[in-house]
Amino acid sequence: MKLLYKSFFLCVLLYALSFSQNIKVTYAYRPSEAFETEEEVYLNNGYKVSIVDSILEKKYKPREYGSDVTIEKDKGVKRYRNILIDDISKNNTYFTYQIKKTNYIVSDNPPPIKWNLKYKETKKIGKYTCKKATATFRGTNIEAYYTQEIPVSIGPYKFKGLPGLILEITTVGINYRYWVVKNIQYPFNGTPDYSSKYIKSLPKIGIKDLVKKIDDNNDEDQSIILSKIQLPNGAKLGKVETIGGNARGMIENKFEWE
Repeated sequence: MKLLYKSFFLCVLLYALSFSQNIKVTYAYRPSEAFETEEEVYLNNGYKVSIVDSILEKKYKPREYGSDVTIEKDKGVKRYRNILIDDISKNNTYFTYQIKKTNYIVSDNPPPIKWNLKYKETKKIGKYTCKKATATFRGTNIEAYYTQEIPVSIGPYKFKGLPGLILEITTVGINYRYWVVKNIQYPFNGTPDYSSKYIKSLPKIGIKDLVKKIDDNNDEDQSIILSKIQLPNGAKLGKVETIGGNARGMIENKFEWE
């Protein structure tokens, strides 16, 4: 009987610990200087799920970082959702990506992010004191602020691996991206809002195949544009180099096989 009680309380404890790690974080996400949307990030039973309704463009008002976010919504049409699922223990990441009106589910195994934590600089974001960290992720320099007050090692997009929740992160350089926290539900007693049936219905490709499709698509678009330019007799236009994250419009600038 004692063994039965011990087993029961152990199960309750493990369930409570699992539940305490579940979290929902809403970020204001700027994919460019001009527009803003939201990214919802969930940690649910060992899986990180990120959902971005990025097609509905939203203009933002200037504000101090970490303050309450005020958003003015433009009228628009939401066409599809960007969804990322990360099996954290196995580092298997799957995300949706659209090329020429076709949505794909892409498999990826991103390299671990080697964070530099040797900063004394701190920042107050909302009620949380945050520490600074920097890294280079697939050729893109990133600067993050995380809080150890919430011991959950996740953030938006594919970012993770810090000793606390990421509350703000910026890409440094040409491919501007910016995230700052809007709302935190911790612990979170719910499930991510997406359709697994929809995910399973999409054509599946690997990250290398995706990058090749994007590059091929860029080359095709460039050829069409060049073919419409009228040049003087004997003049020729050279091909413009489009390989790389800036031309691809991706957060990653250079992949490990390049």
